[in-house]
Amino acid sequence: MLGLDILVGAANYSTGNPALDFFYTLFNGISEVPLFSSPINGILILAGVFLASRTAGAMMALSGLIGAGMAILFGAPYGLVTFGLFGYNSILTGMAFWSGPFVLANRSTFFLSIFGAAITAVTWMAMSHVMGNMFVESPTGGGWSIPGFTSSFIFTTWAMMFATKRYGHAIWPSAPPPGPQEQLISGSSNPVQVAVQEFKWTAKEFIIATLKGVSQVTFVENWKTGIFWVVGLTLSFELAPVIMGAQPQMRPWYTNAYTAGWNALSPLYLGGVMALIGSGIGAALAILNKLPTTEVRIGLHGFNQVLVMIALTSFLPLTWQTFLMAVLATVACSVIVMPALQRFFGMWGLPALTGPFVFTAFTFMLAISSFSHIPAGIGWSRPPGG
Repeated sequence: MLGLDILVGAANYSTGNPALDFFYTLFNGISEVPLFSSPINGILILAGVFLASRTAGAMMALSGLIGAGMAILFGAPYGLVTFGLFGYNSILTGMAFWSGPFVLANRSTFFLSIFGAAITAVTWMAMSHVMGNMFVESPTGGGWSIPGFTSSFIFTTWAMMFATKRYGHAIWPSAPPPGPQEQLISGSSNPVQVAVQEFKWTAKEFIIATLKGVSQVTFVENWKTGIFWVVGLTLSFELAPVIMGAQPQMRPWYTNAYTAGWNALSPLYLGGVMALIGSGIGAALAILNKLPTTEVRIGLHGFNQVLVMIALTSFLPLTWQTFLMAVLATVACSVIVMPALQRFFGMWGLPALTGPFVFTAFTFMLAISSFSHIPAGIGWSRPPGG
C-alpha cells in the first residue's frame, strides 16, 4: 500500500525531458479546460475536436502552446506550466476568436486569437493572485483561496470583443436584414418560433442535445465530439511520470485526475457522468422554462452546467452533501445566472461565454467556508484547519 503522504496532492509533471515535458504541457493544458490534468483526457478531447473541425483542433493546440510559451518566457513556475495551468484559458480565448461561432474567421481574427492566447497567460496569473494564490493555502490562516477557473478567459475575451467593435477591420458578421416583427410569447421576451412548433423532443433528441452541451465547452456543436469528451473525462488517468529524487513520485498509473485531489486511490471515475448530469440538467430546465429550442438543441444551455458539476464535485471530496450542492448550483446556473448574463451581455452584442459557470462556482465555493458538512477538499474555501 502506497503511503497517503506521497499520494495526496497534485502530481508533478516536470520531468527534465524536453519532449516529455512538451507532451504533458500540451495535453494537460487541453485537459484543464474541464478543470483537471490528464494527458489521456487531453488526447481524447483534442481528437474529438479535430473530428468536428480541423480548424478548431489546430487552434486548440496552438493556443495552448502559446499560453504555455508566454508563461515560460516570463518566468512562471515551470511546474504550473507542465501541469497545464497556462494552457486552458488561452485555449478558450483563442478558440472563441477564430474557430468559435462569434466572429468571422479571417486574418484579422486569427491574429487576435494569437494575441488573446498570449495575453491570457498574463491575466491567468493575475486572477490566480486575486482569488488567493491557486493551489496554495494561506500560510497565516487569515484567509482562504478559491480557484480562478476560467475567469481570465472570460474577462480577457469580453474586453477584446468589446474593443473590436470599434475596429475598422471585418471582425463581426453583418447584422441580418430586418425581417417581419417577431411575435413574442405572452409575458416573455422570447419570440414565438413557428418553425420549431413542428419539432418534438424525444429521448434521442435530448441525448444529442446533452452531448452537444458537453462539446460546446470549446464552442463545438457536435454530439460525436461530446462522446469523446465523456470518455476522456471518465478515463482521465493522471499518468504522472516517475520522478526520482528525495521523494520519488509513486502514484499508481490508474490514479484518476477527477478524484486525485482528495483520494488518489479512489475508484470513482465519475468525471464523464458529472458532465452528462450537468448538461442534462441545463437542457431539461431550458426546455421547461421555454427558452429558445434552437439554443437548447445546439447545446448552448449545457456547457456552463458541465463545468459547474465538475468543479463542485472534483475540487471538493464527493459526498452526498457535495453532490446535492453541485446539483443546486447547476440549477441556479441554469434558471438564474445564465439567462441573466445572456440578457446583460446581449445588450452589447457579446456572448455570456463561461461567465455563468464562473460566477456560480465562485459563489458556491465561497459559501462552503462556513458549511461544516461540506468538506473543503484540496484547500479551497476554508482556512487551514477549518
